[in-house]
Amino acid sequence: MASSDLTRLAILGPAPPDRGGIARETSLLAAELARRGPVSYFTYSRPFPRWLDPRRFATSEGTTPSPAVPLLDWRDPRSWGRTAAEIARSGAGALLVPWWTAFWGLPVRTVLRRLGRRDPRLLRVLICHNVEDHEATGLHRFLSLGAFLEADAFFVHSEWARAGLEKIVPRRPIAVHPLPATEVPARDREAARRRLGIDRPLVLFLGLVRRYKGVEALLSAAPRIAASTGARVAIVGESFSDAADTEKAMRESAARGDILRRDAYVTEEEMQDWLAACDVLVLPYRKIAGSAIAARALSARRPMAAARVGSLAETVVPGVTGELFEPGSVEGLARAVETVLSRGAASYADGLEEAAKRNSWESYAAALRSFVSSLRAER
Repeated sequence: MASSDLTRLAILGPAPPDRGGIARETSLLAAELARRGPVSYFTYSRPFPRWLDPRRFATSEGTTPSPAVPLLDWRDPRSWGRTAAEIARSGAGALLVPWWTAFWGLPVRTVLRRLGRRDPRLLRVLICHNVEDHEATGLHRFLSLGAFLEADAFFVHSEWARAGLEKIVPRRPIAVHPLPATEVPARDREAARRRLGIDRPLVLFLGLVRRYKGVEALLSAAPRIAASTGARVAIVGESFSDAADTEKAMRESAARGDILRRDAYVTEEEMQDWLAACDVLVLPYRKIAGSAIAARALSARRPMAAARVGSLAETVVPGVTGELFEPGSVEGLARAVETVLSRGAASYADGLEEAAKRNSWESYAAALRSFVSSLRAER
């Protein structure tokens, strides 16, 4: 086993070309941390099973594969031990593991436990995108707890997530930093609207359509929004199997002529077009720990109308970065959208700019390294 290098970090998590925001964010984190010190990046060697991830596209076309080393196979417990051994051999002083689903409970618990036995000096940190699964059951919570108890510390994206985690694993070190906004070149708004065929105010829902995201509230509010503002409502993103009722509601909506539906995998390029083209991004979630889509809205400097849940209640500051409404409230959602449209995006520009600069990848990586360093110093 290599001796621990206090400056070297190891990451075990998803990586492009695997689809999804967490794979993208983990890759961006690895690159940002590597600018500050050595990083070993390890990933999965087998795709998710179809019953867990029913998306029609498993990989992101056109995405450059990351340099992550494929090691962990959820179906092969022997690989869990090999993964721990390889991480130990990397000589890292800390392991960072993105966490968002109990599916990884047994493999991650095994890796963390074996690393703790091999090298008690190595810090094991979970970066929690979710504290619990979106549709959590008792089994989900049991599997998650096994991994949580093997971690030395946690890095979360909201005070709401910290409070929830403290109830599960009290007296463990927890640091908080919002999900970062990736700086991208400003997209020409009018050109994006022409490419998408948009000629009216645009109210946008963007991302996977799933039950917990509360899209039905936006659909219920669509007739009022269209009548009072003249806006179109676009729902852009692939639909999960658990959202069949939502798709039916779209087809039967009284405002279906004002609803634009794109049920497909949305590339990074197209996603930037939709964000540039919209006048307000709607986040009607029933529950959420952290939202990468909200971070993308900050990157694009687009105001949001969001449910007052989880990290959204911290990211969206009324009158500054958008407007809030109570989760599930159709009237509140419509009123928040109307407020943003009547005030105009320019009135939120300064707040969005300041929030995007404050929640940068540079700030995020620096906070994470500082947290790890402080824990090492305490040890």
